[in-house]
Amino acid sequence: MGGARVDPDDPAQRAMLVAEGTRYAEAHERTILAAGGPLSAGELADARRVGVQHPERVRVLVTDVIPYPEDAELRSVMKRYGLPPEMLRGKTLGYGIYLATPAAKSWRLLRHELVHVAQYERLGGVGPFVREYFRQLFDSGYGKAALEIEARQTVAGW
Repeated sequence: MGGARVDPDDPAQRAMLVAEGTRYAEAHERTILAAGGPLSAGELADARRVGVQHPERVRVLVTDVIPYPEDAELRSVMKRYGLPPEMLRGKTLGYGIYLATPAAKSWRLLRHELVHVAQYERLGGVGPFVREYFRQLFDSGYGKAALEIEARQTVAGW
């Protein structure tokens, strides 16, 4: 995107960030779908319980390090709005879920990520989800983003 500091309040720059975020999400969803494993029977039931329409499509890839975007501006904005790489224990990208090795056995984390899968479906896929997620991230920050609140509340009620 260039070397200048990106202002997500600028509509053109926000659109560039969303486009880059969508490219990142689509590429990594493909990686996870190709290399990840399917949900177990219990996990499939959990996915249905949180609203996933097609849980059989979900794949989970456990990795030592969850890949952070290569784009410098996107990385910078994610850090600034509450998503630093050291905080990532799980990341959902469409039907693909990355889980960091130390957190891979956390049922709570997997269920949280499954709520995000349901949100991707409800919003219409990767592009619409990224657009809405970034809007919430820029407007409210990670901790107050409605999609994150929904995921936390859904799991807390378990």
